[in-house]
Amino acid sequence: MKLVVKAGGQAADDAKVRRGLARQIAALRRSGHDVLMVHGGGKRLTEALARLGIPTEFENGLRVTDQATRDVAVMVLAGIVNKEWVAEIEGQGQAALGVCGGDGRLVEVRKPTGGGRRDLGYVGRPSRVNTGLLEMAFARRMVPVVASVALGPRGEYYNVNADDFAVALANALPADRLIYVTESGGVWDAEQRLLREVRVNAIRPMIRKGIVRNGMIPKLLSCAKALRGPVTEIDMVAPEALLRVIEGRGEHGTRIVK
Repeated sequence: MKLVVKAGGQAADDAKVRRGLARQIAALRRSGHDVLMVHGGGKRLTEALARLGIPTEFENGLRVTDQATRDVAVMVLAGIVNKEWVAEIEGQGQAALGVCGGDGRLVEVRKPTGGGRRDLGYVGRPSRVNTGLLEMAFARRMVPVVASVALGPRGEYYNVNADDFAVALANALPADRLIYVTESGGVWDAEQRLLREVRVNAIRPMIRKGIVRNGMIPKLLSCAKALRGPVTEIDMVAPEALLRVIEGRGEHGTRIVK
């Protein structure tokens, strides 16, 4: 199978969690799956911005990104965090290729316009994907590890929500499965009960009613977008459950369905 694994912030921040996830990704590759890993690194970026005296602001779960924030995002995401992931996977004896959306024009983005929304600065949405670099990595039995920054039409880097980034890549491949690895381990309702299944037509009502908030909003909207394309199954699981959910061993996290 072709698998797209999007790793959340906890996995990037915690060395033990990162190593455990890298071990599972390497095992999936050795089992014959083509595995693409997508990562953000929001907490690490926020910490770096704070050290530089640059304020952090979010709008509906998306980071407001001026030029200074964008430059730090490229440094942290495509540099430090990306290479840490590559090192962890290589440490498991599995070859990995660390890139960002700008390499090989892997992902091209455009700035969202219209709709009366606030201008978020250098925040882009994927508009085109060239999968050649990924297919080359798969052919050489490598795990591509992709940071969620990419180039706009004028050759400037944009910060991209990592969930949207993963969806664009999953639909372009196309992937058989898209898996979000999150600290929450799934979607929880207002009574803090884990929802084992969420239907796509329930996502917007859940947002309106405040059942889901903050960073879960763009994540679920990304899921809805993915299910309008070739992707047929999305799982949201805890880091330790990745291998088990792919192998069908037990029930884990939340499954998002059409």
